[in-house]
Amino acid sequence: MGTAFLYLWMMAFVRAGGVITMIPVFSGRNIPMPVRIALAALLALIGLQSVREITTPPDDVFTLVLATAHELIIGLLMGLGVRLIFFALETAGQIIAAEMGLSVSAQIDPVSQSNSTPVGVALTMFGTLLFLISGAHHAVFAAFSRSFALMPVGVASFDRSVGEVFVQSTGSIFLLAVQMAAPMMAVNFVVTLTFAVLSKAAQGLNAFSESFPVRIAAGFTMLSVGLGLTVQLVLSGLRSSPELMLRLIP
Repeated sequence: MGTAFLYLWMMAFVRAGGVITMIPVFSGRNIPMPVRIALAALLALIGLQSVREITTPPDDVFTLVLATAHELIIGLLMGLGVRLIFFALETAGQIIAAEMGLSVSAQIDPVSQSNSTPVGVALTMFGTLLFLISGAHHAVFAAFSRSFALMPVGVASFDRSVGEVFVQSTGSIFLLAVQMAAPMMAVNFVVTLTFAVLSKAAQGLNAFSESFPVRIAAGFTMLSVGLGLTVQLVLSGLRSSPELMLRLIP
């Protein structure tokens, strides 16, 4: 009984480690590794409360490695289901920064520790704040605990519909990014058209350089005006993340 429980806990720990590696906030490099390991161990213990049957440990090392790899893939895919909305925020930030002419001013994202635009960093931090204050992390942990009832430890299977769900969910990244950046894209088109007409009327006007201050001012104005739309899109994505996590279980 002790060996069987230890095996279950190890497999649950691997699945939890995959989730912690992918989900926002807790996967950031600013979170110490011992804290992430302790959180994965705690999630594994909580997840085992949903296990009703004790699985017998495999007899050979090869089967153990396959079971471990399967649990890791499950955890990574579940974490990806939560991370997709933040990929959309990063993509929207790059589009908006390019429209505003701020794409060359890259800086380090404190969450992912990767190069990003100032607008992308601001949107990512804003999404992280919504992730915490909306209680989405509680729903993510609850979905993780429920995953053991849907896919018990030691059951190796693959649902072909997971591939379709994965393709559809990754495709939604670009749709969400364009929806978030749409107001800025529309304003940038109007600004470009206006300065194109002015350059024809005044031949000595350098429309390209003169349009940058207007683009930046219009960009920040539309960011503040369209903030409500961004909040609705992010919250909608966060609410659907727990369901997507469970649908991505292979």
